[in-house]
Amino acid sequence: MRNGVLAKRVRDDNEAQLALAVQACAIGLFEWDIATDRLTWAQGDEARLGLRPGSVVDFESWRRRVVPEDLDVTRAALAEAVEHGFDQFTVQYRLNGDDGRVRTIESVARCTYDAHGALVRTSGVNIDVTERAEREAVLRDREAELRSIVETLPDAMIVFDSQGRIRRFTAAAERLFGYRAEAILGEHYDRLAPDSARELLGQHLGEYKAARTCGISGTQFEIIARHHDGNQFPVELSIGAATIGGEQLFTAFVRNLTERVAAERAAAELRKELAQVGRVAAMGEMAASLAHELNQPLAATANFLSATVLLVGRGGDRDKIAGLVALANEQIQRAGSIIRNVREFVVKRDVDIGIVPIEKTVRDAVSLVLFGAARLEIEVRYAFEPQDAFMLADRVQIQQVLVNLLRNAIDAVQVQPQHRRTVLIASRSAPDDMIEISVNDTGPGIAADILDRIFTPLSSTKGKDGMGLGLSICRRIVEAHGGTLTAENRPAGGATFRFTLPAGHRDVF
Repeated sequence: MRNGVLAKRVRDDNEAQLALAVQACAIGLFEWDIATDRLTWAQGDEARLGLRPGSVVDFESWRRRVVPEDLDVTRAALAEAVEHGFDQFTVQYRLNGDDGRVRTIESVARCTYDAHGALVRTSGVNIDVTERAEREAVLRDREAELRSIVETLPDAMIVFDSQGRIRRFTAAAERLFGYRAEAILGEHYDRLAPDSARELLGQHLGEYKAARTCGISGTQFEIIARHHDGNQFPVELSIGAATIGGEQLFTAFVRNLTERVAAERAAAELRKELAQVGRVAAMGEMAASLAHELNQPLAATANFLSATVLLVGRGGDRDKIAGLVALANEQIQRAGSIIRNVREFVVKRDVDIGIVPIEKTVRDAVSLVLFGAARLEIEVRYAFEPQDAFMLADRVQIQQVLVNLLRNAIDAVQVQPQHRRTVLIASRSAPDDMIEISVNDTGPGIAADILDRIFTPLSSTKGKDGMGLGLSICRRIVEAHGGTLTAENRPAGGATFRFTLPAGHRDVF
């Protein structure tokens, strides 16, 4: 008697716990008798699924509540179970509740057959999985959205695992490399690089993997890639990594740099052409001074050689003849030096960036411009600070800038009285590891309307006598070196042109 009471109590407790679980999980227990077409529910189960008790009692009343496009799926699952004699089947469908909500139901049904294999009964559970289905739908939508974004990215995207096997290859990657995704998946990413670039690619990836342990989230570098047809082209790789399901995956975005490299080459060629134009223009304006300066050594040479001829004809002293020849040779060497300097300045050449001494570069430019400094009665002063400083630049291009600025300064001071014809060239250290070089004159300064547009092409400080290209080209050259060129009037009178260049450090070698 006592054992029976205990057994009943245990059974009641189990049933209570089962009822709580059924209620918490929104589970509905059902049974459908095929012969009578009667559909029965456990107490309270209909309400948990949003159905009015007693409203769904047969197949037809159930069918009216199923979302139409899901009805065929449910029928097909039942037909397949009967055809193969399955003991149970599972199907998911949407059900319109009497409370106005649409619920997603997952039904697990057990099948009972008669001796002839005909289905006579199904029984099982209907589970409300609406929230799970909604979450899955949101995830599917997000995945579809992400897939759409990835597939429309202009840059190629490649995903590979820690062994280098390609796991994903987008449509942009197919267009860039010429491989179909199905043909390249599972292959090593090495196939996308020429032999000459594979070692460097592996080195970059190895460095990134090591850096990632220190919290580095991504890396970017340029390298050569290879198309399916064997053609090679430059690309920029941006690589990141993530651990998904315990597996480390790397994502690489690949950008084709072919057009950018071609544009940079074209721009470099244009800068070179502009530099040549500027140098030729500057030399054209210096032609008169150059002719005067060449005339002096050539005239002296002619005089020395004429005197030599006279002495030889008279049987003169051999030592005097030798001395005159030596003097003539010295003047010819002077003329040759002038011509060589001018030719080096004018000739078309490639850009040659290097560590260049500031003072020597400046003084060479001054000597190129001021052949007749004494004749012009212009005082040129220098203030180099620090001494023996260097800059990172193309020497000839920077000399072109200095020649142009110096010629402008000379033109400006020539209108002043003799005691005010001064040009000061100075250098000093500037922030961000730069060097500033300035050309200061004591001229009348720059007119306000010209100062505002002084670096605009075809704007000249010389009025109708200038082409207006020099300062524009100078600014392009300085900016190509990573510096700036500015102009201002001095409070005491005159103008100052300042330009900055990266400082050079000999100790790096």
